[in-house]
Amino acid sequence: MTGNAFSIRGRTALITGASRGIGLAIAELFADEGAEVVLVARKQESLDEAAAAIRARGGKAHAIASHMGKSEDIQHLVAALDERGLAIDILVNNAGISPPHTESFADTPESLWDKIMDVNLKGPFLLSGAIGKRMVARGKGSIINISTTSALMSQPEIGAYCVSKAGLNTVTRCFAREFGPHGVRVNAISAGVIRTVMGDHTLNDPGRYADMMKINPLKRAGLPEEVANAVLFFASDASSYSTGTIFQVDGGVLS
Repeated sequence: MTGNAFSIRGRTALITGASRGIGLAIAELFADEGAEVVLVARKQESLDEAAAAIRARGGKAHAIASHMGKSEDIQHLVAALDERGLAIDILVNNAGISPPHTESFADTPESLWDKIMDVNLKGPFLLSGAIGKRMVARGKGSIINISTTSALMSQPEIGAYCVSKAGLNTVTRCFAREFGPHGVRVNAISAGVIRTVMGDHTLNDPGRYADMMKINPLKRAGLPEEVANAVLFFASDASSYSTGTIFQVDGGVLS
């Protein structure tokens, strides 16, 4: 391997949940590194603002609204990519939802369970399958799923979320084995507490935050940019011999 193994210049990357937080940090980093980025989230207005900011920095960005919990939206997204002639080299399944804490895992409402599974598990499965098959046809590609340390921890108060992300880890490994012989790699980032809107339920609760820091060797929450840096590694040829990996970016919580 010669040159800069971390380069993704000239590649096209699709990032879901890209209007804020970790997804936006990934999109901005990828654009700065020379990739053409496709930003996906539910609200077109916020996507347009994010894409415009990236273009103002000299990057190439597209904005396509799509709900990752709805299969028909995912079908329309894939069709929109085809219509625009966008062949995706890098897919980042970042969109996800974390529910408010519940009193009992056993009493999780079925409607809430279904909503979480649709966005956190079914959506990445469907989009990875659709985009992954196109990558297989071209003989190359990288898929990165944004998971969480909660997938490996028993937290009844957010049990449905934990289950959905544990499932995402298994989806990662299954696609890694299926797509690997065709030159397509699939990995996941297991993120700890990150300073995002989704992380506010922990960051803004002094007691819960203190409990998390007791098991965090670095004694701080992570930044979206720190997750983005890890995603860049798996998106690039620097990780060319890595697939099926669940990579921790958690301050050492699971060490």
